[in-house]
Amino acid sequence: MRSVADVSFVSRRDTAFKEFPPASAQIALIVPFFGDLTVWIRRPDRAGWEFPSSTRRSGETIIEVAKRELWASARLVPARLDLLGAVRQEGSRPVTSYVYMCDVHNLPWSYELPEGVAEVGVFRSDPKPLLTEWMEMVLAAALRARRTGLR
Repeated sequence: MRSVADVSFVSRRDTAFKEFPPASAQIALIVPFFGDLTVWIRRPDRAGWEFPSSTRRSGETIIEVAKRELWASARLVPARLDLLGAVRQEGSRPVTSYVYMCDVHNLPWSYELPEGVAEVGVFRSDPKPLLTEWMEMVLAAALRARRTGLR
């Protein structure tokens, strides 16, 4: 697991964001909101809660990755996705994730969990344990964007 020191978040409103064009993003991470609650998933092979995220497949745009993953992991289809920014994980092979947020109005997984997902939950604050420490940083950025009016 990478520490928070190895990870940085850059808001789409920050001038440094231009250093992270869509083609540079390998992963899409989505922060779904159901009213004032955030939607998290827990996979059976992982040790904590996380936001839906997935890697880019050949020929996909990063927004297509986000839409695919929301459906695959939580059966969510939002009316729109708002780009929040990018997370950069430093290391021998740096990884860039585009972070999106969205509002959802129904939770269809309450009837049937998607394959490969142990639990889907809605929380007022971050659930414990988190898969990575830096998920708190992403949640804080999403909550700040909601308060200040990202749109």
